[in-house]
Order: sequence, then C-alpha cells, then structure tokens
Amino acid sequence: MTARRLAKAGRMSQGPSDFDGIEIRPRFFDFTCFLPENRFPLFRKHSIVALKEVFAMRYKAAILGSFLLVSAGGNPAAAASDGIVSMVVSSPIFANGTVRGIRSGINIYLQRDGARGLEFMNPEVTGYGIPPGGRMEVEMVEGFRRDPNIPLAQPSILLVAGTPQQGLPGRSAGYTVGQGNNENTFVIMPTSPRGLTAIDLKTKVPGAKRDPIPQRGIKIVHVGMTMAFVSRGERGRVEVRIYDGKGKIVSRGAAEIKFLAKPRPQIFPTNIPQGKRNHNWQRVAPGETVGATSETVPLSFLLFERNEGFGNKGIMGAGVLSAQQLATFGFSVPPALKRYTAGLILQDSDGDGLLNPSQDKIIGGITIAAPRGAKGHQVSTPLVRGNLYLSSPTRNFSEVAGRKLGGAIMLLEFVAGNKKGLYRPTFALLSDPDNIASGDGSVYSYTIVVE
Repeated sequence: MTARRLAKAGRMSQGPSDFDGIEIRPRFFDFTCFLPENRFPLFRKHSIVALKEVFAMRYKAAILGSFLLVSAGGNPAAAASDGIVSMVVSSPIFANGTVRGIRSGINIYLQRDGARGLEFMNPEVTGYGIPPGGRMEVEMVEGFRRDPNIPLAQPSILLVAGTPQQGLPGRSAGYTVGQGNNENTFVIMPTSPRGLTAIDLKTKVPGAKRDPIPQRGIKIVHVGMTMAFVSRGERGRVEVRIYDGKGKIVSRGAAEIKFLAKPRPQIFPTNIPQGKRNHNWQRVAPGETVGATSETVPLSFLLFERNEGFGNKGIMGAGVLSAQQLATFGFSVPPALKRYTAGLILQDSDGDGLLNPSQDKIIGGITIAAPRGAKGHQVSTPLVRGNLYLSSPTRNFSEVAGRKLGGAIMLLEFVAGNKKGLYRPTFALLSDPDNIASGDGSVYSYTIVVE
C-alpha cells in the first residue's frame, strides 16, 4: 500500500514541511512576549520509521483520527456559573493548576448574552472592554489561599483575547494591576481616561496578523502567572465585576471549579507553534483539511503526563486513529470506550513511531459534533515528509517554552465533512491512563466553521 493510497483512504493531506517556533521571555511564563522565531528539524531519525514499514504491518496504521472541556478549557470539573463568567478551568500552561493543595493556575472564561460558552470564542464576537474611568475586579472569593509574599501586580494576571491564548499584556494594552479592597481581589485599571475599548483591544502577537478575523476584546482572564494563590478545600469560586466611571457595576458574573484530588494527565489548547495564530474557529470549505489547506494551521495541543507537584513531563509519541481508520484495520473498540465515536487517542508504547490500537496504549478518545447528515469528517495526525508526526517535546517548537513549561505538543489535522456548518471535535484524556474504564479527565473542544 503506497503512501499516496493510504493518504487518500484516510483523507489525510501532506502536513506542512516546517513549523514556526516562538521564543518566550522566561519571567512569569509570559506568553505574550516573544523573541525572534526559530526553526527546528521536525523529525529525529531515531523516533520515526519510514512509512513503508507502516504499511507492512496489519495494525500499524498511519492515518489517525480524532481535548479549555466540552465546555471550553480543559477541565470538565468546572461547576455552576452565572452572568458574564462561563466557567473556571485550569490554566493551559500548568500540569496541575487546579489540584487541591497546589498553587493555583486558572483561566476564567467570559461570555455574553447571545454568545454563551464556546460561542463567545468566535472571533466574530467582540469581547469585553472597560468603560472610561472604570475598572475590572477579579475576586478569588472562596477556596483560594493568598500568599502574602507575592503581590497582586502586573505580572500576576493577564487579560486574553481568545483560546488558544492570545494575550493582552498590560503594558501594550494599556492597563495596570493592583490589589483591591481585600487581599484576594485583583483590580485592573486602564491607563487611559478613555478606558479600554473592546473593539480596539487586539493582541500584538506576531501570528495574529495572519488571522482572517482578529480576536477583539477581553474573553479570558488568566490568573496564576506568578502563582499567588493555593487551591484549598473541595472547590473554588471566583467573581468578575466591571465598573463604569461612576463606580456602578455594569457587568458581573461568577463561577466555581471543583479542585482535583490528585494529578491526572492534561490536554490543553496551545498556539506556541505558528507565532500564536488563532488555531480555533478556523474556516474551510466542505472536504478541505484544517492544517493542510492554505492559510490554515493544525489543531495544536499541549500535553502533560500525570505529574506530581510542579512536574511538567509531557506525553510523548501521542496521536490519533479515527473511527474510519480503526474500522479499516479491523479493530473493535472496547465497550468501556464506546463513547468515543470519532476515534481514539493513543501513545506509541514501543517507540517505533507507529500506532497500533492492539498494542499501543489507549489514553483517550474523540467525539465530533457535526451538522445533521454530515459525512466524511475526521481528525488525523499529519504526515510530514512521509512520516507520522506524533507528539514531541515542546522544546522542538521553542527552546524557552520547553525549558519553562515542559510538556509535549501534538498537532492534528481536521478533514471537514460534506455539510456546511459548525464542527466541534472534542478530545478527552482518560482520568487514569492505566484504566480504560476510568472515565474522562481533561477535555477540550475546538470549533471549525465549514462554509
């Protein structure tokens, strides 16, 4: 079976020949500050075997199919919410940001009437601003113990324009951060008397210049850049308030998050590759491939193994096999995993650079919400230079990100179905990778617009 025939059978396109890496200033894990881009070799000969070896083995498939939540940020433990807050989830740069007894790293997802939950991340929807003379307050109401030795200052919080994160740092966006009326409250103050106008709040990260529709306004509040809080108790509650110039609350909301009792594997969205372009809400025509079609980029994930404390070991050698591919190779999905109707996430256990559902480790699975009657859609791992591109160390994309964050990056392509509309592939890791009956742990959903 030739590579061309295999690619056609699985609707897989040749992946990009190279990916852009970005450098990150190491202080405070600030993802909005970049040094010159670097290039890197995509493959190491010792980790990937030639495709011709793939096709010589019955189950060694080489087309793969398809994790900020089915809600939007990598943590299905998110609890009740109201008002302008959609949910509270783990920060996408910490393996254990919401584990009880460990320093907190969270993202607060916002929403508005008419664009609730995931819909608020649509770049056609404008986020929030701060009125002239007004302010935003973020209060860690319950479940978070403050470390008094870490000030609530500029580096401790970051406003974000969308997911994966496109940051709006205070210096360039025009705001300062300080402590409010109590030690658990952040106050974000515009530096201009005009406030922060939502339509003018755009990220300055390099990749954003190539986004077809720019993200505008505040959509996420990232708390934990300096890790000033420790998660305590069963759950945490946060509240966000926006005030006008007269001190009146014009928008508010709150949400809870259930803290994890112990660490588990994590799957997060990331845009470390491609200069922090917006990888979410990409647009393609029916049958086209996100990640291979011109002006699109792969769906990108930051993967962490089940780490203790501040560990940041990544899940290496991970990829996906779509339901179509599993059927082609005669694999019967175990009953405990039948909920994964669109495919499985596997980890290459023997290091041969291939995926075999009968031998390699199943660590999660995929579902896809699609327009009624749609056919042909699936998620796959890219072929690059004739080889599978399984997850690899973050340092391959950015040496600084690899050193400061660790983890591994997995890139996937999405083949659009034959119907126009919204497609939502959801990626879930098992809460216990050693037990396929353990249920879902970390989860994330991307949105693709087929038009």
